[in-house]
Amino acid sequence: MSAETYSFPIVILGGGFAGAYCARALREGLQERTSQNVALLADQNAMLFHPMLAEVSGSSISPLHVVNPLRLFCKGSSVFMGVVEEIDLEQKTVSFSPGPFTSQSKMTYEHLVLAIGSIVDVSRVPGMPEHGYLMKTVGDAIRLRSGILERLEEASIIQDEAVRHKLLTFVIVGGGYSGVETAGQIWDLLRDVQRFYPRINPKEFRLVLVQSGGFLLPQIGEELGKYCELQLRERGIEVRLNTRVTAITAERAILNTGDVVETNTVVTTVGNATHPVIKKLIDRYHLPNDRGRLSTEATMQVKGYTNLWSAGDCSAVPLEDGSISPATAQFAMRQGTVLGSNILAARNGQPLAPFRFKTLGEMASLGHRNAVGKVLGFKVSGFLGWLMWRATYLFKLPGLEQKAKVFFEWNLELLFPRDISLLNVNTTKVLGRVHLEKGDPIYHIGDAAFSFYLLENGSVEINDRSGSVRKIGPGEHFGERELLQSTKRQFDAIALEPSTLIALDKTTFEALTKNSLTLGYYLNRSSVKYLTLQERTAIVDRASPTVRQKHVEDFMRRDAVVLRETDSILNALKAFKQASATILPVVNDKTECTGWLRLDLAFDWLHQGKVRLDFSVSQLRRLPFIAVKPTDSIEQALLQFAQTPDREVIVANESGQFLGTLALLDLILADAG
Repeated sequence: MSAETYSFPIVILGGGFAGAYCARALREGLQERTSQNVALLADQNAMLFHPMLAEVSGSSISPLHVVNPLRLFCKGSSVFMGVVEEIDLEQKTVSFSPGPFTSQSKMTYEHLVLAIGSIVDVSRVPGMPEHGYLMKTVGDAIRLRSGILERLEEASIIQDEAVRHKLLTFVIVGGGYSGVETAGQIWDLLRDVQRFYPRINPKEFRLVLVQSGGFLLPQIGEELGKYCELQLRERGIEVRLNTRVTAITAERAILNTGDVVETNTVVTTVGNATHPVIKKLIDRYHLPNDRGRLSTEATMQVKGYTNLWSAGDCSAVPLEDGSISPATAQFAMRQGTVLGSNILAARNGQPLAPFRFKTLGEMASLGHRNAVGKVLGFKVSGFLGWLMWRATYLFKLPGLEQKAKVFFEWNLELLFPRDISLLNVNTTKVLGRVHLEKGDPIYHIGDAAFSFYLLENGSVEINDRSGSVRKIGPGEHFGERELLQSTKRQFDAIALEPSTLIALDKTTFEALTKNSLTLGYYLNRSSVKYLTLQERTAIVDRASPTVRQKHVEDFMRRDAVVLRETDSILNALKAFKQASATILPVVNDKTECTGWLRLDLAFDWLHQGKVRLDFSVSQLRRLPFIAVKPTDSIEQALLQFAQTPDREVIVANESGQFLGTLALLDLILADAG
C-alpha cells in the first residue's frame, strides 16, 4: 500500500486550544477556501476543555460535554487524525500514521505550526505508572470516576477494617489547579453518593492532598492559597504541604517524610514532560528551548526560523516583561489567535504582531459551591467566587451547544444526586488461548499486527507469496517480526491441523521486549526465521558466485562431535568440554538427528533439579534443527541459513541419517579467502 501525500501551505500540528484557535483565525482571515490552504493534524478528533476535567471525574457533568469536534470547531480547515511520526524541517514534510489499518502518510507545507502540547511522565515515581491515576484526558477522568465507585462497591461488602480503610482512602498528588479541583470534586462525589451506601460510615472517608510547596495554588499567591487550605481542611480533607510522594504500590503511598498512607487509590495531577515529537526536533535540529519548551520570538516564530511557529504548552513564548507565558488555556487560546494572524501577515509581507496578553485572572473550584481566585487584581472566594468560576468557565467553553448542555446539567445537579452508574470502560478481553481448526487463518499478508503467538499444540504454516517459509510446531512461537519492526503482516499464517495458540497482545509484548534485554535479544534473533524469499535471496547474493556454485559436501564437517540420546548427561558435558562447543547435535539409535542440545539448557535443568547427571540426554529438551543434503548447492544452504538464527545446520542423507554439520563461519571464511 503506497503512502498518501498531501500538500498544504499551512499545516498545524495539535488539536488543543492553541492549534484549534489558530485554525479558526486563519479561516477568518483567508480570502481563498481554507480547506485547500490549512490542514490541522491531531491525535484525537475532538478538542478537550481541560479546565472542566475534574468535574467529569466527580460525576458532575458528562464527559461528552467537555469535548468539541474539531471538524465542527475548525470548520473550513482540512482536519486529519493521526500520530506524528517524523518532521523533516529541511524537506518541509510531516510523516504521520492515521491508524493501524492504513500506511504512513505525509504532508508537505510552507508554514508549520507546532501546537502539539505536552505529555505526562510519572516514571520518576516508582509504582506511579502501574498503580496511579492520571488526569490528562477524558479517558483518565472516566477511569478515575469508575475507580472511585468500584472502591465504594467493594467497601460496602468487606468487613475487614484494614481493607476498608485502604479502599476509602484517596490520595491526590499536586496542589495546583488540577489537584485542588480534583480533590474538591472527589470529596463532593463521596459525600453526595454515600446515602446510597448505607453500610459505609461517611466518617470512614479520607482524602489526602499532597503538595510539594509551602502553600496551595501558587499561581494565585500565598494568601488565597492559605485560604484554600483552610477551606479544604474545614471540609475534612487532609492537606500535606512541603511533602512529596516518593513511591506507590497497589496498597500504599510512601511520602518523603517517612509517612506511609495506606490506600488503593493515588491520583497524580503533576508530571508534565516534553512531547516526544518536540524532543526529537530539539535533538535533531538543536532548536533553542527552555526546559523542553521551544523558545520563540514574541511573534511565536521559533528562533532561527521564519516558517516554523509554535504556541501552547510546547512553546516558551516571551511576554512583554521578559517572562515566559504560562501553560494555561487562556494563554494558549490567545496565542493561537495571534499566531494565525501572524502567518497571514507573513504570507502577505506585512509586519508581525508580538504576543501581548496580561491574564484576566485565575480561579479554582474547591467543591461544595466554593471557589477562590484573583480577577482583574481583585481576590474573590466563597459562594460568589464559585458563581464567578462557573460563569467564567461556561463563557470560555467552546461551542454554543456545549454551553447549553453544561448549563442544564449544572442546574439538574442542584435537584438530583450525582450519577453512580459504574461504567465498565474496559474492552471485552479475548481469551489468551485461541483454538483453530485445519485451514483456519491466524492472519494474512497486509493485516495489522496486534499479537505475538505461542503454539501450544498442533501445527501452523507460515507462507509468503512464493510458498512455505516455515512450519511451526508445539512449543514454538511466531508473529514477533512485524511487532518488532512496526510493520504490517508480511506472511500468511494458516493452521495445518486442529491447533491451540496462546496470544500475547501487542502492548504487553512491547513492554516485555523493551524492558528485558535477554528477551528482546532472543526475539530479535528468532525473528530472522521469517524472511520473505526476496529478503533471503538478497542475503544469498552477498556470497560470491564461485562459493554459491559449490556443494555442501565441499564444506561439511564430517568429524563433528555428536551426542546420542542414550548418553548420560555427565558424558554429554564431557563431550561439550572436548569439543569446546556450546551446542551439539543429538542422534537416535538410527543415527537420525533429533535436535540440538544447548549446554546452557542442560545447566539450567540440572540447576532446577529437573534432571540429574545420570539421566539420559533424551530427557533434556532439544531445539529444532534445519537439515541440508550433501549434494545441495551452497546457494540452497545459504537460503536455509537466511531463515534461522542458527549458525550451523545438520547435513543428512536421503534417509535422514546424520552425516555431519555445515557451519556458516566456514562459508564466510571461504568467501573471504
